[in-house]
Amino acid sequence: MERTFIWAFAVIHAALILNALANAWWFWKKPQPANVGSLPRVSVLVPARNEESNLPRLIRSFRAQNHPDAELILYDDLSEDNTWEVIQQFSSSRIKGVEGEQLPPGWVGKVNGCYQLSIQASGEVFLFLDADTEFLSPSALRNMCMRFESRTPSTFLTGMTLLKGKGHLIVSFVGNFILSGIPWWLAEKVPFSFMSGVNGQCWMITAKEYREFEPHIEVKSEVLEDVMLGRYLHRCGLIPILDDVRSDLAVHMYSSFGEAWRGFRKNVAFMLGGSAFTSLLMLSVFGALFIYAPILSLWFLVPLYLVKSITDRVTKQSWLITLFSPVSYVLAIVLGLDSILTRSLGRIQWKGRSIEKSK
Repeated sequence: MERTFIWAFAVIHAALILNALANAWWFWKKPQPANVGSLPRVSVLVPARNEESNLPRLIRSFRAQNHPDAELILYDDLSEDNTWEVIQQFSSSRIKGVEGEQLPPGWVGKVNGCYQLSIQASGEVFLFLDADTEFLSPSALRNMCMRFESRTPSTFLTGMTLLKGKGHLIVSFVGNFILSGIPWWLAEKVPFSFMSGVNGQCWMITAKEYREFEPHIEVKSEVLEDVMLGRYLHRCGLIPILDDVRSDLAVHMYSSFGEAWRGFRKNVAFMLGGSAFTSLLMLSVFGALFIYAPILSLWFLVPLYLVKSITDRVTKQSWLITLFSPVSYVLAIVLGLDSILTRSLGRIQWKGRSIEKSK
């Protein structure tokens, strides 16, 4: 039995390493697009709840953009701080705010915010961003739109961002999951929708295709709206392609380890499965692969470190974070248990609002 487990673990670890390597190779080899000439009008759409500390950084970086035809629309989702005042302070011909109303039944807050923003948008292209993002150069938005215009037909783009902030022992798992778990290197040839997903921090789609498929209505009750949105659009024939935006867009995810823990706690249980039983089962598989396997044989520390090293290099994490990879995996198990328990008790909250998938 022990031998069987060792072989099974070895095969799965090898698959993760090969997929991470293929993604890294595909990611780094992509050529920069040629100048596409005139760019379409782009609407940058940002849902915000209690984001008074993050929005000034994002708005100032947008104002510096040299894209010739861009608008920024921000949705204040009933914030309990000065988010709306910040939006009003920066309002201009290119920047406007939408004051949120009571959350409709059956909708999750961020999903509703994104949908309300789409109604207000006038661009030919929609760029959905989180409120804690920041454009890193005046040409960032132009560069992103040029790559978008150069994409393969029947695809849309989602971004691998530069991750900043605190709690990187946990945050580094964003890139780890994206790069080891999804076969981006297959590009538009990804065969199954469950292999797809979107990084909700940054994704771009044409207004025409958005309004044709209305993805936020489809995933209105999903806490993990970005993953479900990517899978839904894949089923519609529109394939998500991962774009390297690390030089163009940073995400200041969390200001402390505690905030990072609370932020991931709201999502992990939903990521693991639709019920407490499914979540515990998936967490057990994760624990077997990355905790039990190295206990069974110390050689399994090699693939553990290898896959984390690959994904950490792509996402520009420090070598210190990679060195403490076993600690990250242990934290992930504890975080998963915390998330499952908190969800089962109905106590998951984020920014003053209870979080639960609507029925």
